[in-house]
Amino acid sequence: MILFVSCSKPLDRSVLDDPARPAEEKAQDDDRKAIEVYNFLGIKPGMTVADLWPGGGYNTHLLSRLMGEDGRVLCMMGFYGGGRYKTLDQIEARIANSNLSNVELFNTPADLPPNSIDVMVSIRNYHDATAPRDTLIAELRTSLKKGGVIGIVDVATDRPGWDEETHRLNEQVVIDEFTANGFTLQGSSDILRNARDDHSIMGFDEGRYTMDRYLLKFRKN
Repeated sequence: MILFVSCSKPLDRSVLDDPARPAEEKAQDDDRKAIEVYNFLGIKPGMTVADLWPGGGYNTHLLSRLMGEDGRVLCMMGFYGGGRYKTLDQIEARIANSNLSNVELFNTPADLPPNSIDVMVSIRNYHDATAPRDTLIAELRTSLKKGGVIGIVDVATDRPGWDEETHRLNEQVVIDEFTANGFTLQGSSDILRNARDDHSIMGFDEGRYTMDRYLLKFRKN
């Protein structure tokens, strides 16, 4: 295993207590370990970061608060070749109601501004990419600054490749795809691992945020 240890100042955990965050999201914080994930990826206030396929906006909200007035959060709502996430209205309402004024919405990866992003995060959604992932990775790479980082979190499986039965993608597939398309594996972390998960339940089942998950950090060559 490759392990990258960041020596930068840890991010401010007080953002987890933001009263504008839904209670159901706060209840997930101990298992999702968002701040630890961001620290591992080298995210710092003032950066331009992208939240890829943000779901209900859990990470969008936290990243917005952490980046502050000098930073930007690019919220990428659609897969390459596909439509926007059905949560678009929810995200737009969240931006307005919580005053996430540094968040900008984009549709496809090709719409992201080139050479502008310091760090991208993809949390439990890379497996759902609907187009050839070589094309997707190339477009994401174009949007990253030189030396920029993309972090991938997904649910682990011992089975090779894509396991339709459990809706899980093998970690080695992700490593192979990114390293074949202009990225270096900079590190991996065990902070989201769960040895009690025998990899038999589906990624949508109860315990979604306690399943065995891998965290990978790739740097643009």
